[in-house]
Amino acid sequence: MRTRTIVGLSLAGLVAVTATAGWFLRGQIAMAAMERLYGKALSRAPDDGLADGLHVGLCGAGGPMPDPRRAGPCTAILAGKRLFIVDAGSGASRNLSLMNLPPARVEAIFLTHFHSDHIDGLGELMLQRWGGGAATSPVPVHGPTGVDQVVGGFMTAYTLDEGYRIAHHGQKVIPPSGFGGAPLPFVAGEAQPDLVLIDEPDLKVTAFPVRHDPVQPAVGYAFEYKAAG
Repeated sequence: MRTRTIVGLSLAGLVAVTATAGWFLRGQIAMAAMERLYGKALSRAPDDGLADGLHVGLCGAGGPMPDPRRAGPCTAILAGKRLFIVDAGSGASRNLSLMNLPPARVEAIFLTHFHSDHIDGLGELMLQRWGGGAATSPVPVHGPTGVDQVVGGFMTAYTLDEGYRIAHHGQKVIPPSGFGGAPLPFVAGEAQPDLVLIDEPDLKVTAFPVRHDPVQPAVGYAFEYKAAG
């Protein structure tokens, strides 16, 4: 019995010493774990090695009902090396980072409509795009009539945090001019023709009306990259 007691006390002492050492070294342990995690995750972007073309990835495919396996609606469009996002549901920014497509790369955001599950990650996406890449101008946010109200609402909600970020990191890291989004509204309706939003030699983006009753307006987007003329 005494032997068991001594062994038990020794094991308890060893656990206590290990726990104490872990407590004092917790910072180093956390940093080492994060370095391994990010070293593996960020070793290669998903578009490395892809043929030059148009590629689509899902950064969210869930709906308004809670689902631990799915983020809110979000589609990543890669036109060559240019990254565009269609809709920004909850978890969009996190999934983009986990996909090695950092929000700092996002060139523009396109919203199809204003159901909450399609826009509730917009504020965070705008913030991560700004703070993650020292953006000097707001991200363009295309959407049908009402997009200015949506973007403006998120910018108002994040106004206090805007000040905190700049004060903490400094204006070189967080340029004040890059905060938020620049809404680019357009008229969309069943009687309206398709509308070309981007028309460049290698890229064309067109918005077209869709039925999503009772939501009005609602649109889809067509991306064309290096299309044969």
